[in-house]
Amino acid sequence: MQNPPHPQKSIAQLQLINAVSTRLQSLIEQEASQASSQTFFESIIQIIKSSFDYYSISFWSVNPETLIATLEAHTGAYQNYLQVGHSIKNEGITGFVISEKKTYVSNDTETDSKFTNLSTPVFSQSELCVPILKEGKVIATLNIESDKKNAFDQDDQIAMEALAAQIAVAITNRNLYQEIKGFNEKLTAKINEKTTELKKAHFQILEQQKFLQKENQNLRTLVEKNSNPLETVGKSASIQNILTMIEKIAPTTATVLIQGESGTGKELVARQLHYQSNRALKPFVIVNCGALQESLLESELFGHEKGSFTGAIVQKTGLAELAHGGTLFLDEIGEMAINIQAKVLRFLQEGEFYRIGGKRPIKVDVRVISATNRNLETEVKAERFREDLYYRLNTITLRMPPLRERRADIPLLVQYFLDHSRFGNTAKIKKIDPRVIDCFLNYDWPGNIRELQNIIERLKILAEKNEIRFEDLPLNIRVPEIKRESTEFSINLPLEEVEKNHILRSLAYHDGNKTKTAHSLGVTIKTLYNKLHRYGILPSPLDQTNLEDQDELNA
Repeated sequence: MQNPPHPQKSIAQLQLINAVSTRLQSLIEQEASQASSQTFFESIIQIIKSSFDYYSISFWSVNPETLIATLEAHTGAYQNYLQVGHSIKNEGITGFVISEKKTYVSNDTETDSKFTNLSTPVFSQSELCVPILKEGKVIATLNIESDKKNAFDQDDQIAMEALAAQIAVAITNRNLYQEIKGFNEKLTAKINEKTTELKKAHFQILEQQKFLQKENQNLRTLVEKNSNPLETVGKSASIQNILTMIEKIAPTTATVLIQGESGTGKELVARQLHYQSNRALKPFVIVNCGALQESLLESELFGHEKGSFTGAIVQKTGLAELAHGGTLFLDEIGEMAINIQAKVLRFLQEGEFYRIGGKRPIKVDVRVISATNRNLETEVKAERFREDLYYRLNTITLRMPPLRERRADIPLLVQYFLDHSRFGNTAKIKKIDPRVIDCFLNYDWPGNIRELQNIIERLKILAEKNEIRFEDLPLNIRVPEIKRESTEFSINLPLEEVEKNHILRSLAYHDGNKTKTAHSLGVTIKTLYNKLHRYGILPSPLDQTNLEDQDELNA
């Protein structure tokens, strides 16, 4: 017969139910902030233990499908014999409660056939097992054992069943909480992953934008689609022959080699060959072979793949590919390194190339025109230029005459540069001293047309009252003899001629500064001006003050 309920025990049971009720939600949150998965179950057991000193308290989770019970947490007699995670099925009182889905009380385990100590040296005398139900299925059991007989009464059963109901709600909330937490963690991880990908993509877009801006800037200078190229000015026989050749060559696809000194207009001829061909509406792309190092030239010409070398953060399209359908102008090809010459030769022969680091050949349709100021025949003999490439380039060769061999064109060129605003000052020149043209015709123009253009631009800027005067000319053009310093001596040379040559050499040494020249010669500046006037180098002399002022301006 069971003992009557003790008032203190009933109070403790009510306090236990209240404690568990107030702690369950905090236990879920506490478990979320800790690493151990046993915190929730262990905490429930610790709450019960703080209220009652039982022989053993254990918490078993149950798989509703297999009905296998797994030990989640325990305290007391079994602690040294059972490990958390131990599983049982259809064993003892726990198995009976799981199958029957109702509480079972045994106050004399020695005579109870349902009781088992799970083959451990544990000697319980009483056991209370309460099922924890969810939607009619047992999801866990709470087992309390005592080392005394008749340890549990009806109040214990009612109290533990009330406790189990609260725990069932808490477990349901815990499972939902963990599902939401797991979903949030996966969602956060996915968001972080996508954010990282977006940041990487954003960085790549920014790098691509920088690259495209640079490419766009390069293309503005390298790719010309203007259908109105510069005019070829001249009436000399040599220039007329060049123009006739251009008319014949332009409609074909033949490779053309343009040879000539610097500044003779090789690029202008290349442009005319392009704009008079059926490729006129396609790109005209210039590659300056002498302005880039070997590795950079190959990258500029053929492009490179992303990651092919340090700094290759994006794929680069080569100029040969950009010229597809149009004309590729290889300027100063005589400066090209011998290693790249082999790749250019293959490109010319096969019409295809590989980007640096590329595995796939790229086919293009381009017409190749090249130019050089070197004598390629000499370069071939010196083994600085490939013979096979030379013969591949010069299917047709155009030789641009230097300006000194077409002096008849100088007045036309001067007028052309004067009339077009892009060459210097926009103001129209109304008058030009005839002696200026005479000096131009007597000068050898080592810089050819480019030098003449630069001189005209300078004169247009310095011109006063829209007039170009003889005095505005640079001294080396006014007196070209001063550059021809000769160490030869002739016994028949008149004294005045010797004096003249010495004065001119001294004037050249001081870069045309007459004050310094007069000082070095030991004469007054007025004397120097008089002599220069007598030699025909200066116009009629002015007063000495104005001459000195003018000399300071020239200096």
